[in-house]
Amino acid sequence: MEKINTPEFENLSIQQKEEIVLHHKRKFIKKVAVAVVALSVLITLTVFGLKLRKELIQDRVRFVTNPPAEAPVIITPEKNPEKEKEYSNTTLQISFRYPIETKLTETFDTGKGEGKVEVLYSKDNGPEFLEGYKVTVTVFSTKIRDLNQFASTRLEAMKLNCPETATYSGIKEGKMGEYDSLNYQIDYCNGYYRNYYISFGEKFFEISRFYKGDVGFRQQYEIASEEIIKTIILLPQRFEVSEFLKAVSDKESGVSFEYPSHLVNNCSVPMPTDTQYRVILSMCEETQKEAGVVLAVTPLDRGATFESFLQTEINKMSDDFFAAKGYPPNGNEERYMFNGEAAVKVTGYSWKDADYIFVNTEGARGPQMVLVGIKEGSADFETTISNILNSIKFRQ
Repeated sequence: MEKINTPEFENLSIQQKEEIVLHHKRKFIKKVAVAVVALSVLITLTVFGLKLRKELIQDRVRFVTNPPAEAPVIITPEKNPEKEKEYSNTTLQISFRYPIETKLTETFDTGKGEGKVEVLYSKDNGPEFLEGYKVTVTVFSTKIRDLNQFASTRLEAMKLNCPETATYSGIKEGKMGEYDSLNYQIDYCNGYYRNYYISFGEKFFEISRFYKGDVGFRQQYEIASEEIIKTIILLPQRFEVSEFLKAVSDKESGVSFEYPSHLVNNCSVPMPTDTQYRVILSMCEETQKEAGVVLAVTPLDRGATFESFLQTEINKMSDDFFAAKGYPPNGNEERYMFNGEAAVKVTGYSWKDADYIFVNTEGARGPQMVLVGIKEGSADFETTISNILNSIKFRQ
């Protein structure tokens, strides 16, 4: 297409010139239209960008200036209060759980290993037991009667205290929890009895449930008493079944322990040195008094420490050993926790062949050193010594 105002354009006819001019006009209009559209798009994008920037700035301001939301209040429900207590008695060899609203009483002979524990619920809490339930555990030791004879005698004795309207079941074999037992029932004897008899550890256990009250409450009392006996556990003795235990508690030192009642206290178990100890108790067999256990205590004076006291005792024992034997000892010191207290077991230093446990603890008057002296005897007696040591407790 020729350009306007050129020699070639001038040589064209008028009609050709008009077509060329019209073509150029259309081309110009098209360019202008494209430019207008592009400008409109640019303006629109610019306006949108400005609005978006404004919104972002406002959001940032709101985030910074708005106060933080208050922390939600969390309500933690209170834990259910304890509904049961636990009872355990190593002398009677029994443990069980019972409701906190009941009253527990106990009487027992530590030497014989006999006694009674009673759990009582009285609805009116009056001196007279008019309505409620009780669970009684009685522990007997017997040498001649068997369990069936024992249960029969107990049943006959109870009949003497019941009215003529009372009814009785025969003695039957059954279970009380996991334990084999002999059982019988008594109804309308001022209430209802459910008795169980168990032989365990050469002792007889009588577990008696008794309840009374109106029909509705009576069923509740029956269930409550049954729930208690379901928790009963009979505990094995730490010593041979023929050995009943004696318990010792020394208040000044806070030391307590148990030992078989057949042991005597006038023993010849040697002390480590000439240091003055207060002997709590010595324990040995009547026929072998040089073998056994001795427990003693001495306070740690001001300025003295457990370590310094221990080293002094070891040095004394070493000198005594050399003087008695003519050669130095081949001793050993073992540090460990003895029933919850830091202790040192000293072996090989005593010329009388005794071992000692020095325990670092505290008593009523402050820091002290508890001494446990051990002189071994027969193999059977070693088990007894081990059980005595395991029973020792401190800070009681």
